Amino acid sequence: MARCLKCKGEGEGYSFRTLEVQTLHVRDLNGEKRVQALGDFQSWTVCQDCARRWLEETQAPGKRLAKACLPFGLVLGVGILWTLLVRGEVLALRLLGPAAIFCGLAGLFSSIKRIRGQQAQSLALPREEAVKKAAWDCLLAAAPKKNGDNDLTYIPVDGETKALDQRELALRYDLLPAIAAQALERMAGEPR
Repeated sequence: MARCLKCKGEGEGYSFRTLEVQTLHVRDLNGEKRVQALGDFQSWTVCQDCARRWLEETQAPGKRLAKACLPFGLVLGVGILWTLLVRGEVLALRLLGPAAIFCGLAGLFSSIKRIRGQQAQSLALPREEAVKKAAWDCLLAAAPKKNGDNDLTYIPVDGETKALDQRELALRYDLLPAIAAQALERMAGEPR
């Protein structure tokens, strides 16, 4: 029996087969470029308890919303204080306050919109599908995200992903076209 990726416990759960994608961001004078490579196939398990907890947090996101909004609220508060306290100084110093207010508000609205969207999407699904999607989201949150300088992302190896064409796969998982073609070729040999 496989151990849960999140809690390391054993028990009934959801098993996922994934293909690892490594992305290196290269910055030079012409901007930023991405270099991608496919990693190994991975097998992961998320227990039913962790999946249900993740679903409950998604459908009633009070704590998750507070955690996501706290840094932006602090930036907003510092921006307001800066605007009130720095009055007669150089224009560049005075502009830091409104800039912080703008950044704080933008971050707050973005976080709220993202979390509320996840909540609406979760509530719209039938219960079993919602739990399985919560297990996948829990896996993505708990799986390693870095390998040295490379960012790690994961593509599920299932019938739905194998049915995608190269363009759809590249768009859905933010892949370079050549890597999407390689991924489809490698996934074709994997059992469903």
